[in-house]
Amino acid sequence: MRKIIYTLVVLAFVSCSKEQKFAENADSIKQLETVLADKFGKDAYYTSITLSNSGTSSGDILSVTQTEDPSSLKMGEWNFFQGKWTQSSEVTLELSQGAQAKDFMFQLDGNTVKLDVLGKLLEESKEKVTSEKKIEEVEVTSVFMNAPNNGDFSAMEYFITIKPKNGGTSFDFRYNLDGTLIKFDY
Repeated sequence: MRKIIYTLVVLAFVSCSKEQKFAENADSIKQLETVLADKFGKDAYYTSITLSNSGTSSGDILSVTQTEDPSSLKMGEWNFFQGKWTQSSEVTLELSQGAQAKDFMFQLDGNTVKLDVLGKLLEESKEKVTSEKKIEEVEVTSVFMNAPNNGDFSAMEYFITIKPKNGGTSFDFRYNLDGTLIKFDY
């Protein structure tokens, strides 16, 4: 009987330890940066990063499209869930004559995408919903950023969606990369 109880406790601990919520606050965004660097390296290039709340206590689903070598024109689409990476597809980029793939990608080096700014925006967005809409408990349901198709990174944005923990209307935020609020929809 002790072995059964011990096994159940160990299983519960292991399954709980795989839960990763990347879109809760600034500290969880730092975890995201670490997970990405551990898998792809600090010099990886991305065209998209998406965080989605799985709707369960199993953690967030992280989806990325990335490459270590932009000149190869090959990118991988990867998903991270419950501590495991899986590759969902391989993408080959098609570019117009004279264009360089690197011009349509971003890195997490703080020059274009600043994850510390994103972490701050998560917290500000949650606070805005709780204070302005008088909702006590909210959660981030999605966060995404996509490299612009035209290579104009001044138009790139962070998108954050917040909803009440008990369900209800979602609140969408769009921010410039410097953290300036563009739009708040509900």
